[in-house]
Amino acid sequence: MLGNIHNVDIRLLQIFLTIVQCNGFSAAQAQLNMSQSAISTCMSTLETRLGFRLCERGKKGFSLTAEGEQVLCYTQQLFAKLDAFVLQVHNLSGRLRGELMIGLLDSTLTLPEAKIVEAIRRFYQRNHEVSLQVFIKSPTELEQEIISGELHAAISYIGHRLENLEYIDLFSEKISIYCGKHHPLYLSSKVTAEDLLRFSWVKRGYLMPSDLVPVMPPLITATAHQMEAVALLVLAGTHIGYLPQHYAQQWVDKQEMYLLKSEELSYEVTHCLILNRSRPHNEALEALVSDILLEHG
Repeated sequence: MLGNIHNVDIRLLQIFLTIVQCNGFSAAQAQLNMSQSAISTCMSTLETRLGFRLCERGKKGFSLTAEGEQVLCYTQQLFAKLDAFVLQVHNLSGRLRGELMIGLLDSTLTLPEAKIVEAIRRFYQRNHEVSLQVFIKSPTELEQEIISGELHAAISYIGHRLENLEYIDLFSEKISIYCGKHHPLYLSSKVTAEDLLRFSWVKRGYLMPSDLVPVMPPLITATAHQMEAVALLVLAGTHIGYLPQHYAQQWVDKQEMYLLKSEELSYEVTHCLILNRSRPHNEALEALVSDILLEHG
């Protein structure tokens, strides 16, 4: 049975948490840079020290026991407390330190209204020792990882705003329907919403804001999880799909894509800075947030 907590216990709990996040021993190997047998040994050691089994692993796959679920919850709380301690100590020095995990949507770089580049440049003019990690994810993933604490902040558009998160409007983006030059609708001047129902669509791999979208794709034969993948299928001429106007313009200029009825079949989304104010105070995050807001007026 576990008595006092030692450094080895912290390390074993870190390994346990990574295994759960990766949903299994095999998937955790690359993340931990350990062999499966070494991971298994560590888990057995932790279970021996605790006095009970944490997970089931075998032909039926990986799953937590009831005790494992509880230990997972306690482990997440423990590391959150440790992170808060480190942040508070760093804050005493008056110099920004630590690590910031920031999430963004793909293809915002070409949007003129997005001043993210300028905000990062402003942040790096500060006197700090902050390690910044930037992740590109879908809106759903970004919101979920803000809630779980895996990300400190995100910039994204969201269909439904949650009460326990803070959303600060930054800029808007116009989304329109496009086809490629090999598509039957290419250069068609009289396209109705009914015309669009007859052709194959590519949709994004997350839920679209149905209250904003003028045409909900009825015939979906492809799903894309990044904006570039949507563009690829549109350029192939096999599908029509929604793309941000600023992103698609590069192919429109080369006459490889065609914008279908820009005003009637377009919609706008607002990108927000998303924060979880229930997390411990973080001076480095507050500085970055300040720089983002300054650049966006």
